[in-house]
Amino acid sequence: MAGAEGFVEADNAEAIITRIEHKSRKIETLLKQYKPVEALKTALEGTYAIIGDERCKSAHWLVVHRAIMAIKDVDGMLSSLDPEYYDILMKGRALMQR
Repeated sequence: MAGAEGFVEADNAEAIITRIEHKSRKIETLLKQYKPVEALKTALEGTYAIIGDERCKSAHWLVVHRAIMAIKDVDGMLSSLDPEYYDILMKGRALMQR
């Protein structure tokens, strides 16, 4: 995934927030269908677009957190997660700790 690190303009940030809200609704639907791993993968998609704006980062990782909290076997999920998604999850965790 190509990262777009750096400054995110306010107009672009609003568009990203709108996409995150849409993604959140999709994740809630997946969780209601008892598909928490699919919900997590959906939450992690497009992560590159949020780097640089704190509002976007926070909104995005709240969505990711919601998906993770629905998974009962987190260790099993982490061991079976595709390397791409695992990498995104670990990089996001590091970003949020800054």
